[in-house]
Amino acid sequence: AKTTGTEFSVANSSYAGMIVGYRMIGEGAVHDSYTLTTSMAVPDSAMTVRFVAPPSGAVEIMVQYFQDTASGRSITVGLSDNATYNSLGNSYEQVTGMVDETDNYVHQHYWAISGLTKNTTYNYWFGIKSSGGIGNTISWGGTATGRYCDFIMKVTALPTEVSDFAVYD
Repeated sequence: AKTTGTEFSVANSSYAGMIVGYRMIGEGAVHDSYTLTTSMAVPDSAMTVRFVAPPSGAVEIMVQYFQDTASGRSITVGLSDNATYNSLGNSYEQVTGMVDETDNYVHQHYWAISGLTKNTTYNYWFGIKSSGGIGNTISWGGTATGRYCDFIMKVTALPTEVSDFAVYD
């Protein structure tokens, strides 16, 4: 926000909090699911989000999906720069849970990414894997009763890194 030419934000981060990319799958589609493997994979090539990096060069990426996991399995999620899984690096592949019994629930996971080049277009895909065994799936959407939550992948601009206000270690 600006008042008489003065921007009111931490270190001129007027984009901070702005949604700069959004992808939703499932509102008008049939139920869909993907059985996890032990290798990172993009479940559906539509599970992607495209955005232009804000002036801060920092964003937060959130993903939401329904997860059904067998007992004793860990789930790892990651970001890819291709629809055929290609990791952005170890920092962006994170164990998101280990269930002690068979569980299913809506899951949301967040990544913070800094060091992006402002005004550059990026395209990231969602990847996922299980530690092993059968019985691990993710599901989304549906137009009938008993539908799953929509798959959502959202990118939000973060403020410019300024000591004590926005720190990206």
